[in-house]
Amino acid sequence: MLSRLDSKGSFEIVRLIRVWPEVVGEAIARRTEVSGLKFHTAVVKVSGAMWIQELNLMKPQILGRLREALANDAVRELRFVQGRLSRRERSKLKPVARNRRLAIDLPGVTDPELRRAFASLIEAWGRSPR
Repeated sequence: MLSRLDSKGSFEIVRLIRVWPEVVGEAIARRTEVSGLKFHTAVVKVSGAMWIQELNLMKPQILGRLREALANDAVRELRFVQGRLSRRERSKLKPVARNRRLAIDLPGVTDPELRRAFASLIEAWGRSPR
């Protein structure tokens, strides 16, 4: 039914986004996001350069799994680009446990307003992605 409604192939991106976590696995899905499908090339945003390099090495295996999962040749090539991933909720992924942060004592800072400012800065740095 979808193929009759979708004569231009616009629904293939939706199918690709749905099967991507199953095809690549949880660890890779957590660090990637399908951002587009143009001329049979899937554009995938990746969280870091190291992952781009690793995924480029895995490209033939991922393409083979995608062909099986989609049951067509809608995706013939993968292009990995570094970018910020959206913060949308991903229901199938499990949260990763993080180490407990230890408080840092600020020696020599006596002004209470300055201590609060430094504590806020340190807390924000601890939450930032690295």
